[in-house]
Amino acid sequence: MFDDAVPLTLSHRGARVDLYPGAGGRIGQITIGDRRLLRGPEHSSRGWGAWGSFPMVPWTNRIPGGVTRFDGATIDVPVNWPDGTAIHGLVGERAWQVVASGARDATLTIEVDIDRYHVRSTQTFSLNGNSLDFDIDLVNLAAWRVPVGIGIHPWFVAAPIRVPAGLIWDGSGPMPEGPPRPVRPDEDLRDKRLAPPMDRCFAGLTESRAEIGDLALSWRGPITQVVVFSGEAGVVCVEPVTMANDGIRLANEGVEGTGVIVLDPGARTTVGYRFAWGGEQP
Repeated sequence: MFDDAVPLTLSHRGARVDLYPGAGGRIGQITIGDRRLLRGPEHSSRGWGAWGSFPMVPWTNRIPGGVTRFDGATIDVPVNWPDGTAIHGLVGERAWQVVASGARDATLTIEVDIDRYHVRSTQTFSLNGNSLDFDIDLVNLAAWRVPVGIGIHPWFVAAPIRVPAGLIWDGSGPMPEGPPRPVRPDEDLRDKRLAPPMDRCFAGLTESRAEIGDLALSWRGPITQVVVFSGEAGVVCVEPVTMANDGIRLANEGVEGTGVIVLDPGARTTVGYRFAWGGEQP
């Protein structure tokens, strides 16, 4: 059993990745030489959702009030945020089990059984050259269908960003108030720049790669949205995810493009990510 303050460290060619299985299975820090890429564990007093890069399953962003419906059944999950929402899934506050680990590789897994969600998620990490590759796998262990989403929530050290998205969910904050619409000039992040203060969900992705300074963040699998949070000094969050904010409600209302994935009993879905530095291409 890993204490939440004890990292599992991968290292290779001057790069160090500190994983925290006991603290939501997150990447706590990536250090290249003496450079740190993330807001790290020294900021854990801010709360579980405010440091490192943590996985989000079986949904991303918020379920207002922790209650939604699917296939005629009510889904009631714990509210865990001051705004009265259930945010970022069920695994970011829980300890993951270490299945395997080596100098450059690790596999973590977790099983949760809360209300309608009985799922197992597995993360596999590999530190290769100038990049960190990792997959997040999600399996539905329940005897009924469930709506799911997968994503990551990295707290990057602030830098100019590029996000290849031509659409943004309409509204003034993180919760959509209308369908996706074309980005306005003040919202457009397709040319690298410092993001204005925002907490918004982007869609209409034209590439599977974003940039944060000289760091390239790429993805594989059914990623359809990127959430950008730039409301705190010194950090920026660029979050490639499979589903829109409040996507289950939107899908229930017949809105298209939510990205919500429906898993049948025993079915699975997987996404992959790469953090690349030093000029290595995804």
